[in-house]
Amino acid sequence: MSSAPSGEICPRCGAALTTAEGECTECTGKGARFTGSRQTAVLLSMALLAALFLLTGFMTRAFLRHEEDLARQWFEKGQAALAAGNPDAAVEALHNALAYSNDDFGFELTLARALLAAHRESEAEAYLRTLHESQPGNSPVDLELARLAVNRGQSSDAIRYYVAAIYGVWDADGEQRRRQTRLELIDFLTRLHRSSEALAQTMSFAANLPPDPALHVRAGQLFLDQQSYDHALAEFKEALRLDPRNPQALAGAGRALFAGGKFAEALPGLEHAHRAAPGDEVVQSELALSRAVVALDTDAPGLSARTRAERLLHDFQIAGDRLAACSAREPREAAGRLAEPNRRFQELKPKLKEKALLRDMELFDSAVNAVLASELRTAEVCGPGSVEDQALVLLARRRLGGPR
Repeated sequence: MSSAPSGEICPRCGAALTTAEGECTECTGKGARFTGSRQTAVLLSMALLAALFLLTGFMTRAFLRHEEDLARQWFEKGQAALAAGNPDAAVEALHNALAYSNDDFGFELTLARALLAAHRESEAEAYLRTLHESQPGNSPVDLELARLAVNRGQSSDAIRYYVAAIYGVWDADGEQRRRQTRLELIDFLTRLHRSSEALAQTMSFAANLPPDPALHVRAGQLFLDQQSYDHALAEFKEALRLDPRNPQALAGAGRALFAGGKFAEALPGLEHAHRAAPGDEVVQSELALSRAVVALDTDAPGLSARTRAERLLHDFQIAGDRLAACSAREPREAAGRLAEPNRRFQELKPKLKEKALLRDMELFDSAVNAVLASELRTAEVCGPGSVEDQALVLLARRRLGGPR
């Protein structure tokens, strides 16, 4: 290696050049050391930034999890308060839940329910309208809007929202919740005395029931309430096909036959129901009434003329005693609404002999009509009488076309 020409110096650092190529050994060594130091610093900075990024992400996730936990805790407190019948506490807890979890659909819907329970309807409506706009067709929201409309007496809006809830979207248990919503609508329509609409909804309810005897019994009871006795009987029979010893279905079938004026046919079902549930006072009462109707009915098929005459004389005595007791209890009515029944009884009483009734069908029919009309009038004036009196009222309503 040859040396640089004597006297030459490095223009950068002022050191003497010692190589033939004119390179400065001093500068070359320092540059290498400087470059290495810079690379090390960059790598260290990147490692530090990565560590800070990971730490920030960890802290952020921990903070978010903490907020989610707090939101869930407040939400559960709100649900518990609402279930315990303390809507004011539920509202406060749910507001806290939403402070930690803004725009949570489930939280806002539950808060709207709590506000409704707390009779803060305007606030509840604001939440429900917002939720309805964000998720049109959401059935739980439509159901709450229907209930809000019911509370406000807005029947048309209530029915519209109920129908939307039935045919909308449910998150879970859709078929069951649709049935429950339809039942709520049927109850509302019944309270509005919109019988034809209630009956139509009941038919829809019954149309697609699963093989569950309890649901068919419920449908039968709804048809009974709407005086659709054939449909009621069909539902009770289906329940009995699924569960032949179901006491509610047995009683319902008997009640449907009874309400339809088929008193003798009703007895077996009610007797079965009584044996299955001997402590059921309703069944006991209906069974006693059914037996009384069958025993007093002068129009029952298969009766001889003599038996019909004997029954009429017995019925006339029951109705006469009831009329006399009611007239004594309500002396003003004896000269008012009870005057005509009393006059007819006084006119007919001396004529009613078994032989005369067997010969004179016009007299027979006149006496039957007098008995039934008297029982209807005394029931209006003095309320329900004995089981036999109530049975005669039912026979009167069947014969005269009145409501049972």
